[in-house]
Amino acid sequence: MRYLPLRRSKLVGTEGPGSLVINPEGETAIVGALDMWFRDLYGNPADSKKEFEVSEPRLKAILGVDKFYTPPEFREQKVNAQERIANSNLVTPLLKFPQWHYCSYCKTLKKFDLDSTTSYQYCSKCDSKKYFKQVPFVVICGNGHLTDFPWREWVHGNEDTKCTRDLRIQMSGGTTLDSWQIICESCNKRRDLRGVTSVKNTGEEERSNLGDQLNQGSSKKYKCSGHKPWAGDVYDLEECQAPPVAILRNSINAYMAKKISAIAIPGDHSQEVDWIVSKLNSPSKYLVRLNLERHSNLKDKVSFLKDNLRSELKINTSDKDIETAILYLDSSEKTEFDEEGKEQPEKLLREKEFEKLVGRVDAQTLKIEPEWINGQGVENYYSKYLQKFSKVLRLKETVALYGFDRKDFQGDLNFKSYYPRLYKDYANSREKWLPVNEVYGEGIFLQLNLKKIQEWEENEKLQAYFLEYLNRVDHVDHKNIEVLSPRNIMLHTLSHFLIDEFANTSGYNRASIRERIYMGENQVGVLIYISAGDAEGTLGGLVRLGTEEKFFELLDKSLLKSEWCSSDPVCKELGESQGQGINGLNGAACYNCSHIPETSCELWNTYLDRRLLSDEEFGFFKS
Repeated sequence: MRYLPLRRSKLVGTEGPGSLVINPEGETAIVGALDMWFRDLYGNPADSKKEFEVSEPRLKAILGVDKFYTPPEFREQKVNAQERIANSNLVTPLLKFPQWHYCSYCKTLKKFDLDSTTSYQYCSKCDSKKYFKQVPFVVICGNGHLTDFPWREWVHGNEDTKCTRDLRIQMSGGTTLDSWQIICESCNKRRDLRGVTSVKNTGEEERSNLGDQLNQGSSKKYKCSGHKPWAGDVYDLEECQAPPVAILRNSINAYMAKKISAIAIPGDHSQEVDWIVSKLNSPSKYLVRLNLERHSNLKDKVSFLKDNLRSELKINTSDKDIETAILYLDSSEKTEFDEEGKEQPEKLLREKEFEKLVGRVDAQTLKIEPEWINGQGVENYYSKYLQKFSKVLRLKETVALYGFDRKDFQGDLNFKSYYPRLYKDYANSREKWLPVNEVYGEGIFLQLNLKKIQEWEENEKLQAYFLEYLNRVDHVDHKNIEVLSPRNIMLHTLSHFLIDEFANTSGYNRASIRERIYMGENQVGVLIYISAGDAEGTLGGLVRLGTEEKFFELLDKSLLKSEWCSSDPVCKELGESQGQGINGLNGAACYNCSHIPETSCELWNTYLDRRLLSDEEFGFFKS
């Protein structure tokens, strides 16, 4: 695979370890495991990873890892250069996958090596060097494994076949998988690909046509091979009993990143302390942090920082403030998350953020100005529904990638069970670390009236409608049980319509705007924000919509749009009768009305229903 530029934000997301990326020529590669990162073009380790280290104590305590690192940028070191560039030529490993290709002329199948850098190989049938195209299919399972389609085993109808002769693809030009015939040149066996992408759910167990039908004339099931091609050629296959499913290599469910993020919130100390902490966390101060660790005595550390930050420290900065900042940075291993909230650490994380978002904050990493508060501003139609909304003029978000799902998105909060998927050999890894990305941005925070919400949830028609929904999705294992309440589905749907309206007005596209939902017993709020700028933040296009005049107008437009979908009455009828989306988790919500880009939604466009917003009988905002 030739070199391909990758964004840091993508490497901590949709293009993380184990994902498939595509180059402009249409060739697909898989991003290597974390064990293989921080090496240069020649396989040599980085000089030092310290400059890429990120400090986020709250997030580190939740995930329980040794370190956070940002993916390294590429710094070219020219051969004849006189000055040595630190950490030069560091690259993210890419491996060619899928390995099976077919000749562009005669359609003969050939398996390439993972480290192959060219698509031109010798074709035995053409007796010349030809361009080989990658096959369009890969095989995945629900446990995160990924492998090539078993072409040889499939055509012979036997996973234990010993035939090693050439295979050929015959395409008849149709639009279905029936038009693809796999032919063995030796025994002239042939078989089409009908049904290889189908999955069956019998209620007791999930099965796939590929697993059931590969072994012809036998009841033996074909199981997942436990393959991890992102770990390279040499590793132990993992035992797996999951049914394998063939999918197109560019399918969305080939890689669904598992991420957790934290909004930086100031501590219970002075603004001077927050300023020192944010300064030391900046990439430009990594050498200061490196030398700071060499001092074991707290007094020596204070003296060292005073010498190195002399020109930047404020006049009223005291030694006590510097001590507090140092102790905060050293507190990563022991925070309130260690003993409290072990079962639902992310919930506790959101509670801390919500406490700050409902107030007024002016710190280096977070600045919030309440714009409208119920009972303190001009009364209007929405006064009884909303508690407040605020402009978040500045925020810092740290996003960590802790794993990924394939085939189906799992809401499992057992973070550590996902870590081995990112590694080649997690058990013997000397340092347990995860990739993170720090972004700065802006946003609008909206809090709904809790008392009005509680009154609304007592509506008998709403309760009857929601009971039918619960019965319909009873077969789904809901990991996050808090989602299953009318208020949270309504809030999530409102967030999507607001994002759509903000995108039409702010100048940012929908994929740049994200949601952060606060769902708790006493929390009904959503932060809609941009976090895609540089260290100085974004350009203010979103926060300018947070004025009282503009926000209520946009809210009005959002709710009007929720009343009607271009697919109605089908959208409403399907939502009520059988549900829509993954596992029927959505009500009246489809791509024509409520869906936004998956990367912008916290719940992958599930748990949506616009009828809870504006239905004439039981909608929260019904007129």
